[in-house]
Amino acid sequence: MLFSFIKFLARPLFRVLFSVEHHGLGNVPADGAVIIAGNHPSYLDPLLVGLPIKRTIRFMAWDALFRVPVLGQVIRAIGAFPVDIRKGKGESAFREALRVLNEGDALGIFPEGQRSEQAAMGELRTGVARLAIETGAPIVPVTIGGASRAWPKWRLLPKSAKIVVRYHEPIRLGETERSARRDDREFHQEVMQRVAASINRSLKPAIRGAGSIEKWYTQAPPNIRSYEWAPLIATIVTLIVAWRRGTFAAHALPVILICAGYYLYLMADLMLLKPSRLAKWIRNSMPIWLILLWHYFLVRAVAVPAGDQNLLMVVATIAAFFPFFYEDYFSLQKFVRGVVASYYYSMLLQIWRPHGLGTLVAVLGMIAIFVFWYRVIYRWWIAAATVAAIAAAVWMSRPSLLPLLAYAALALGVIVYLQTFITIAYDIRKAGNVSLPANGSK
Repeated sequence: MLFSFIKFLARPLFRVLFSVEHHGLGNVPADGAVIIAGNHPSYLDPLLVGLPIKRTIRFMAWDALFRVPVLGQVIRAIGAFPVDIRKGKGESAFREALRVLNEGDALGIFPEGQRSEQAAMGELRTGVARLAIETGAPIVPVTIGGASRAWPKWRLLPKSAKIVVRYHEPIRLGETERSARRDDREFHQEVMQRVAASINRSLKPAIRGAGSIEKWYTQAPPNIRSYEWAPLIATIVTLIVAWRRGTFAAHALPVILICAGYYLYLMADLMLLKPSRLAKWIRNSMPIWLILLWHYFLVRAVAVPAGDQNLLMVVATIAAFFPFFYEDYFSLQKFVRGVVASYYYSMLLQIWRPHGLGTLVAVLGMIAIFVFWYRVIYRWWIAAATVAAIAAAVWMSRPSLLPLLAYAALALGVIVYLQTFITIAYDIRKAGNVSLPANGSK
């Protein structure tokens, strides 16, 4: 239970800080005894390996860690058990590992016995082979690429990096072979060589891939994108409408100042701010935060309803934004474009056909369609939450429903726009520049 709670907290944090991808999850059995064996480049490895796996993994951990205040209690509570890594001192841990496997549980081991440098695995300790021979449990080799950049050896705290975790096809030992060669040390070494070979096959490509993504994060930011001009267009339209409706003097200045602040930020991102993962996350999500910041100033300036149940819309939108910590860069970009388009077009529609729930229906309706159309992770939960939010808003406000059809049609129109124009452009860029594979946990 505690391990599941820690994984729940760690998933979004790891996605933002380290941009973790998991591949080959289907190779991990859903139940029954299994040995999960990987390289060990960082302190993060148990969580990295266990994050997307629904079942609990009992990890062997260096016994010295159990003597560290707080940390020792935490790792014991999540099911880890100590192993004395000194040569010839690990028999008690071996017996505990046998018990774990005989009970049909998953066992996690790093057979190098200590944190490794990010290079090909060499000679491994044979405990994994002995356990597989004794119990018949399959061995699932795991490659962790990029973690040594995230938490280099001897560094006190981790740093941002791209990490790729790949689960390989299980290694299964036949019963006849196990019986005939149970005490054959050469056989033990052969099994470990198969484990090492499986891990090493994708270790170097994973390191290179992680390095290329990190290099991309340090590249200069993109020029102002087409949808980032939307606030300027919205400001011009707002000022024209405010002038005609007599609200210019009272409400124009905040709109102008907020818009100017946004473009000053963009100029700073282009010319002053150091390129980094955090800088790109802020830049990519800033259009949504801008909408939340200046919505009330815009509606006052154009003299339209501020909106019924806006708090519900804000909460639902932010909740829908959360799963994109797990998605790739291009899915995030499409989502932001969709929110921007549905919001600003709904505001334009408000000028001619004002409705208290119009913007809510346009934005949340677009999100509900988007997550299914693009198969976003947790799409069932997101769609259910957004549809429930729309239903709750309608029930609490009791509006006339017929005028809302125009806003619902707007939400669908935005999806058509994204699919027809934006998806094609992103597919070309994704193939030609930076490849960010879809998260393997979906």
